[in-house]
Amino acid sequence: MRAVGYFRKQKTTEWSSVDNSFELDFSEYCEINFHQNVGVYVDEFGSKSEYKQLLTFLRDSNSEYLVVIPDAPHLGSDLEKLTRSLLEIASTGSTSVCMSDNAPDPVQNGFHTLGVKGVSKTRSDRVKESMRIKAAQGKPLGRPPYGYRINEDGDLTVVTEQATVVELMYRLYTKDQIGFRLIAQHLNDRGITTRKSKPWNVVTVRDVLRNIAYTGTYTRFGLRKSKVHEAIIAPEIFKSAQDITKSRRPIGRVSNSQPFLLSGLVFCANCGNKMMGVTRKQKWMRKDNRRSFGTYRYYQCQSRQNQGTCSYVTWRASMLESTVIGRLFEYVTAAREGSDSKDADLKTKNHRVKEMKKERVKTAERRLMSALRRVANAEIPLDLMSEYVKNLDVARKLSNRSRADKSPKTYQKMDQIESLKYEDKRVLLEENIKDITVHKERVEVSF
Repeated sequence: MRAVGYFRKQKTTEWSSVDNSFELDFSEYCEINFHQNVGVYVDEFGSKSEYKQLLTFLRDSNSEYLVVIPDAPHLGSDLEKLTRSLLEIASTGSTSVCMSDNAPDPVQNGFHTLGVKGVSKTRSDRVKESMRIKAAQGKPLGRPPYGYRINEDGDLTVVTEQATVVELMYRLYTKDQIGFRLIAQHLNDRGITTRKSKPWNVVTVRDVLRNIAYTGTYTRFGLRKSKVHEAIIAPEIFKSAQDITKSRRPIGRVSNSQPFLLSGLVFCANCGNKMMGVTRKQKWMRKDNRRSFGTYRYYQCQSRQNQGTCSYVTWRASMLESTVIGRLFEYVTAAREGSDSKDADLKTKNHRVKEMKKERVKTAERRLMSALRRVANAEIPLDLMSEYVKNLDVARKLSNRSRADKSPKTYQKMDQIESLKYEDKRVLLEENIKDITVHKERVEVSF
């Protein structure tokens, strides 16, 4: 495979910053692993110019490369920055790897070399070393996959009842060609729950159908061993499932879909779960044999969308958003008459909104770290991290926008809401609306 090296010099004696030892190490790495040495990009301290040139080279080449780094800190000074760099490289179709024998996976390497905020580095090193010893023996670490349990000897053994469910999921996916959502609905309709007695959803089904552990293969800390424990799924069936997933994933298409204005504020009146924005594209042939295309956006209950457990209540996005904006306009108009008497209420509300935004940022940060741990454990692929990063960026942007906003008062903004940008509309909604409850034919807005 064609490999390109990247090295970021740092002002520290621990890293090579004055000689060409990295170039020599990279050259040796390519020879040992039979990679084609394409070249090296080296950034001076505090600069990212070579990194930007590397990204440009990867994008323009339209080919897959292996980006080799000494260890994770060369791509980011903390786990969040590392994740962003890895996603940038992955977006070009290339992959990243560390030259570390103990932790070649960049995410696993990042947890080891960068550590986690609030966790002792010394203690973390001891824990990691203990985990490596177990990994070298093929011993499971953490919670076993659905369908297995850890016996007295610390090995994975099959749980027969759960293994039957796993086999059913793979059969529905590979033979019956049923998607993640319909598989979740099928299991929920039959009263089959997860190990925690919860309904199945798109994410939990997808995780099962992507986990190579079901073939008896062990992967951790860059190690990969086959036939370590009893397999539930044959390797050829697992490969078929991955091929189907890959064939259904859009390739080379960048999503430019607009965010949904009411995301996170809308709840289903039937089950109480949040409603999510969904975009559907349809194609059809006209009578004159011309092709037509249509894009439809609407809000649908997450229980229905991800689990198939709720009634089919759906609202067109344009209709629901205009209805809510109309209710907000009525609320703000009524508040104008007694604005002086409502000053105290507005201060309380503004304080509540600021605290809510801070908590959303913290929640987005926690979710990103939790998902990154799952990537390090090979439970989910790296590309899913883009959604967590995007959610964190939106939470931070809305929080900063709210505090720094110098636009007119709420009622003045309301008069020009149709011309406001998405971020301004979103701030206006969050400052005034607690939640929105959607019934089949009506909407309740709480202020």
